[in-house]
Amino acid sequence: MMKLAGKPAVQHVIERVSAAKKIDDVCVACSDAPGDDQLAEFVANLGVKVVRGDENDVLTRFVQAAQAMEADVIVRITADCPMADPGVIDAVVERYKKGDVDFVSNTLQRSYPDGLDVEVFGRSVLEKTDREATDSFLRSHVTPYIHGRLKDRFPCGDFSKAQVVHDGDFSKLRWTLDEPDDFTFLERVLPKLPEGFGWMDVLSLLTQEPALLKINNGHGLYEGVKRDLGDLKNMRSFDQSNRFFERAAKSIPLASQTFSKSYQQWAKGAAPLFIDRARGARVWDLDGNEYIDYVLGLLPIVLSHRDPDVDEAIINQMDKGILFSLASPLEAELAERLIRLIPCAEKVRFGKNGSDVTTAAVRLARAHTGREKVAVCGYHGWHDWYIGTTTRNAGVPSGVKSLTTDLPFNDADALEDFLNMNGDDVACVMLEPTSKSPAAPGYLERVREVTEKHGVVLVFDEIVTGFRVSLGGAQEKSGVTPDLATFGKSMANGMPISAIVGKDQIMSGMEEIFFSTTFGGETLSLAAAIATLDKLEKENVPQRLATLGEGLKDSLNALIANAGLADVLLWEGENWWPRLSVMNAPINETMLITLLRQELAANGLLLGAGLNLCLAHENAEVKKQTAERYGLALAALAEALKREDPASALRGALVEPTFAVRK
Repeated sequence: MMKLAGKPAVQHVIERVSAAKKIDDVCVACSDAPGDDQLAEFVANLGVKVVRGDENDVLTRFVQAAQAMEADVIVRITADCPMADPGVIDAVVERYKKGDVDFVSNTLQRSYPDGLDVEVFGRSVLEKTDREATDSFLRSHVTPYIHGRLKDRFPCGDFSKAQVVHDGDFSKLRWTLDEPDDFTFLERVLPKLPEGFGWMDVLSLLTQEPALLKINNGHGLYEGVKRDLGDLKNMRSFDQSNRFFERAAKSIPLASQTFSKSYQQWAKGAAPLFIDRARGARVWDLDGNEYIDYVLGLLPIVLSHRDPDVDEAIINQMDKGILFSLASPLEAELAERLIRLIPCAEKVRFGKNGSDVTTAAVRLARAHTGREKVAVCGYHGWHDWYIGTTTRNAGVPSGVKSLTTDLPFNDADALEDFLNMNGDDVACVMLEPTSKSPAAPGYLERVREVTEKHGVVLVFDEIVTGFRVSLGGAQEKSGVTPDLATFGKSMANGMPISAIVGKDQIMSGMEEIFFSTTFGGETLSLAAAIATLDKLEKENVPQRLATLGEGLKDSLNALIANAGLADVLLWEGENWWPRLSVMNAPINETMLITLLRQELAANGLLLGAGLNLCLAHENAEVKKQTAERYGLALAALAEALKREDPASALRGALVEPTFAVRK
């Protein structure tokens, strides 16, 4: 009933179908649920026959419609096709009239755009299907028993089939109405088309205005069907992921570029290993399984996957160029925004990831102070100066390791004692201004005080906190201003860019130290960052994420309590980044975490140790499905823990934690 070009979408479908020359009559087969009363009344007022039936048993509803219309042949057009083409309908009907097959469609081998789907079959075929197809999925989706595309999962009838295939392959185009992006696409396209347009007229328009194609091209075929399949118990398959892993592992260590994105973090064999595509708050794996994504590429996605405003900025910049032989004006435009937003920022330089700029901060501090030692607290990247303090220190020279000391978070006394003993040799203290727990009252103020006392450069690593805690980072929220700070992750909604910002007196050292990268001024990431920061500010995103996180913490903890696991699991920490704590684990903690992640994946949640949030998670359906899926996962975990041997519930391999850096 939503209006497109001045009239409800269903009216477009009816008018388009009625224009087909080989159609005798039109019937709308809608449900008898009260929510469809308005639809039924509207259609009847158009003079179109309405047959109403069971909301979920759509197959019976079709039989009832065929009987009411006394139809010998049924042409099935789903109501999410407002650009259904009369000529395409006629072509499929004409093929059926040859009389040599039971079922004809243009979807068995796709060549037409999604949204021009036509299926034609006889009433006898429909009634036989109604008698023989008993599974609820088959009755909900009407024709799988006839066409048999899902015969590996469901029984199918013995029917002969034919297909109508266009000479050119346009199957990647999406003209259907299933998602909000689809509505936006149709809303912009339909008013530009002539009266009585054909699908070639649409192609012509899209050729002239290719930006329209980007509005909804992140969705795949049959997403509703795949989602229903994914909701069926034990129906998720990870065969494609597992097979591709064997291929990727031959050429890539870990089969991934990132430890935290590798198979080690998931129950390999019972979880996805590769993502094919993403949109909004959802991702799809190689097997077509859909998930609500609470990992978000390790936090860079802050608006949504494929945010239209950021995508538009990238596309527009692509027309101008990606990498220039001199600096781009975008560098100054983005730097000016950061200086306006971040308290300590007086000068700015860009990198591509967090390790780039944390290492730059250490080098700057050493050049500024003439000292060599560094104190750290948190995670600061993979470079030698920091990673030598962790258990992942293979390949780091002992002399480099000796220059960096790891200090506990929220312990200002430990820092003061360290600086009292080593202050004359310490160049900087680098810390994440919040961790699994927030900074204790007065802690950051003490850190600022003792570093100033010893002439030590204070660096806030805000790679994670930047633009999430507050637009100006944790330093803005806390009121404690460091000398230098590093930002990344959420800065460009997924595009690779990071920044080191700080006081002019120290940042001027960039003219002497060698921090220089080929891709530091790459323009697509700069344009994406500008668009992202503008939207973060305009939409008040940090506050909205905090509100969202608070609500999710409460709802998920309530589900944990309902599952009888309140003594074991707890979502806690700051609202912008809730973290899952495991307490009093009744079994080995790694086994417990693996079982939980296994069941989360089985129920369509990609979720690790934290709720990584983006604006798309505000969607009411996303929140509803998150609660439903989390509840199912907890129920499965609770059942596993009741077993004499909980490990017997494991369907995949144990996770392998990388190392703990936030305590």
